[in-house]
Amino acid sequence: MAVQPDEVIRAEAVTPARALTPEQKRRMVREPGNKAAHRIVFFRRLTQLTLFGLFVLFFFMTTVSSQHVGWVPKNLFMTLDFLNTLKNAIASHHVAIYALGPGLLILLLTLWGGRIFCGWICPLGTAIDISDRLLYRKGRLFYNRRRSETRRFRNWKYIYLLVGLGALAYGVDVLTFGDPLSLITRTFTFCFYAPIAYVWNGILSVTDAIGVSRLLYRFAGIELDGMHVPAMTFYNAVPVLIVFVGVIALSAVQERFWCRNLCPYGGLLALISRVGCLRHYIKMDGCIHCKKCEIQSRMGSYENLERNARAPAQHSMSECIQCFRCETICPPDVIQIQARVPAAVKERLGLAKPGALARPEPQNAIDLGRRRVVAALGAGLVWGATARASADNYQGRMRRYPRNNRAMRPPGALDERAFLSACTRCAECMKVCPTNALQPAFLETGVEGIWTPILVPSIGPCAEKCTACGDVCPTHAIRPFSWQDKRYKLKLGLANVNQSTCIAWNGGRDCVVCAEVCPYSAVVFRDKFDDGLAKDPTRPITDPGNKGRTKRVPTVDEKLCTGCGICEYHCPVLPDHSIVVYTFQEDREYDAPSETPMDGFFRRNWTQRKEAGKTAEYAETVEEFRKRVEVQGPGAPPMPGSGL
Repeated sequence: MAVQPDEVIRAEAVTPARALTPEQKRRMVREPGNKAAHRIVFFRRLTQLTLFGLFVLFFFMTTVSSQHVGWVPKNLFMTLDFLNTLKNAIASHHVAIYALGPGLLILLLTLWGGRIFCGWICPLGTAIDISDRLLYRKGRLFYNRRRSETRRFRNWKYIYLLVGLGALAYGVDVLTFGDPLSLITRTFTFCFYAPIAYVWNGILSVTDAIGVSRLLYRFAGIELDGMHVPAMTFYNAVPVLIVFVGVIALSAVQERFWCRNLCPYGGLLALISRVGCLRHYIKMDGCIHCKKCEIQSRMGSYENLERNARAPAQHSMSECIQCFRCETICPPDVIQIQARVPAAVKERLGLAKPGALARPEPQNAIDLGRRRVVAALGAGLVWGATARASADNYQGRMRRYPRNNRAMRPPGALDERAFLSACTRCAECMKVCPTNALQPAFLETGVEGIWTPILVPSIGPCAEKCTACGDVCPTHAIRPFSWQDKRYKLKLGLANVNQSTCIAWNGGRDCVVCAEVCPYSAVVFRDKFDDGLAKDPTRPITDPGNKGRTKRVPTVDEKLCTGCGICEYHCPVLPDHSIVVYTFQEDREYDAPSETPMDGFFRRNWTQRKEAGKTAEYAETVEEFRKRVEVQGPGAPPMPGSGL
């Protein structure tokens, strides 16, 4: 806050030095702070570790067949990030209703206690605290006695937030790369999941080999076979890991550097925190001006605590994460953190005399400067406009990208433009994909589509009745859908047979793999006469009467094909499969199931609610598909317009 000349005071004039007895000095060294504050810090650490453990547990327990603990969604942490809900709703014009409840909870918590989310709940913040204790504290490998205490970088998070808001005007989300919950979930998925799954499955295999699993099952009823986790790998692990390591490494410069200076969610919470009720009070007449609170503050929240300060002592609610460290290290115990009704409110209501109530320490102003605000918003607008005008943009009429017609999105995805705006790149959908088919895009869908999910059938198909990606998406970039929606309405693309390489088309050999594996009966075999084949393959085609025979060749029914890619995955022709899926004829329109804001906490009877009414909705389609499959049996005549 800019200090006016008439506010400048001499600290000596109002806080004369106290004469302390030796016993008082010994007590200050031996027992700084107060016992209640120490208990709160213990409880805060316990809360952090518990929630971080819960985050990790939910992360590994979230699979295709298990997305809830009881009725509680396992992606609860992602929905606590109301910046995600807010920015993605603005950018995509689509609101994730079920995320409103958890987001509102964090908003109310912030209005009461400031950035409690950052200090107590955020898993990335806890990961930074753990790494700080293991790497950067005294006696550790990367201990730096002179970590910077400057406040010069703290406005960067607001500038990043403004740039992101400017880009949102064009539906471009640049905040997602710095969002803390998306960042740590993405890192866990791409970088940590595969090696941990490898070790975990190895341990289970060893216990099975030495007979421990049998003993556990016999005497305790514990079945270890069901505890194996899917082994999955993902592209782009290295750049994601570099970003995460960079976040951790910044703590060598300043404690919680990321949270102090760069986190966009922290920036938004900082703005809201300024009206919080949980405030810090300092009894200045008892302060000995040791500056411990100012120097050791985790977020640099205190200022002007020196004896000769030329301005009043300040405590910034925008920066404070309510870790209570300051109260535990204060030797004379003059800092009190309390939630009180503001004195001004009480005085206005006549509940107290003017000036009779203690007031918290004043806050410093957030002074970005008019030029910085304009420049940040302008940079965001330019960024968004450039991304929107880029030639990489999706060609809606062609349903493809200019240089990639195989970038298929998961079922339930919003229209491509809205999808890019709504996807927060958390990789939850990729994590729960049972076939590992969902992979992060790099430049396949342009710069704007980096780390968004695309279906890669050569790695795995879209499983027939799997609906997991739509259930776990925190922003509804992938909307919830039922297996009936997936079978009878949604289309990811269309399979296409390459007649030049297909061994049935080109060689006349019998191969029915694609038809056998298709769960939708969309691959249909036709008889086709080919005069380029020998009637008797054991004789030369030039022999009299040995020219030409009928071959059975695969074709794709456009109506029945959903573009799941299972035919491509199983096609035996390598390295380039003979049947591949393109984004042609994709269809993303359907009626998504309704939700309530409370679904973020409890999704009771979710599967039943999703499928309610679907039988009646698709009754005609089911009958149409049934007749179509019956008509197109082996030996059926060619379909009109098929050219056969």
